[in-house]
Amino acid sequence: MLTDLEVAAMIRPLPFNLKENAEKGQEMLGKVLEAIVDHSFNPLDKVGGMIFPFRVDVIDCENRYELFAELPGFSKAAIQVTVHEGGRLKIRAERDDTDFADAKFLCRERKKGVFERVFFVDDIEENGITLSYENGILHVIVPKLEETSSCRVFTVQ
Repeated sequence: MLTDLEVAAMIRPLPFNLKENAEKGQEMLGKVLEAIVDHSFNPLDKVGGMIFPFRVDVIDCENRYELFAELPGFSKAAIQVTVHEGGRLKIRAERDDTDFADAKFLCRERKKGVFERVFFVDDIEENGITLSYENGILHVIVPKLEETSSCRVFTVQ
């Protein structure tokens, strides 16, 4: 039978520095998995960026795509959506912690830095993209280009 001291030793909280070491291992695993994620398929063909730095739902509607990105704690000014050549839609958010530069953290779980997700989307109307941000959710509406027929029909004479 275990003594009270032995039971307490088994269930005591882990020191915070052990948690930091686990986070470093998690970052390394994320980098390894990044290559796998870059070659996976999603509804918009490909996902880029680190192993899902923030969650995004993508809905394929009849005439548009709708993206819902979870970005809690970011100001509107810290969020940027860009479209690059080849239909690359990038959602970027940056969190700075200069207010805590001299702080001695006992536990640090919130991430800082730049967070990005990249989606490759064909046939979108770049000028019609609309954005809204409320309650930590970025809503991006990306209209699809109207399909044009590349087929000509000739009448027999």
